[in-house]
Amino acid sequence: MRFAFFCSLLLASPAAMADSASDYAAQCASCHGPTGGGDGTPLPVKPANFQDAEFWKTRTDDQVKSVIKGGGAAIGKSPMMPPLGAAWSDAQLDAMVAYLKTFKK
Repeated sequence: MRFAFFCSLLLASPAAMADSASDYAAQCASCHGPTGGGDGTPLPVKPANFQDAEFWKTRTDDQVKSVIKGGGAAIGKSPMMPPLGAAWSDAQLDAMVAYLKTFKK
């Protein structure tokens, strides 16, 4: 598992990671919090906590990518998580998943 994580970081170029950080700050941080702790704006359903190692043990990269792409409702989660698939390429989605993993403690 750790090997796959490090490989995903290597595949995401420094530019892609910088773009992901910018995209996260602009589109994700208000709900998920600036450090991915799920502690942004209070919502009726708590957003995912990307710092929680248990979160990453129970989800594959493809599942996280599906939520980003199709929104929470795509996998039976909160429809408050908007779909971003129309705005981001597969490469951007992969880079975002790699970026989200940098929050894991």
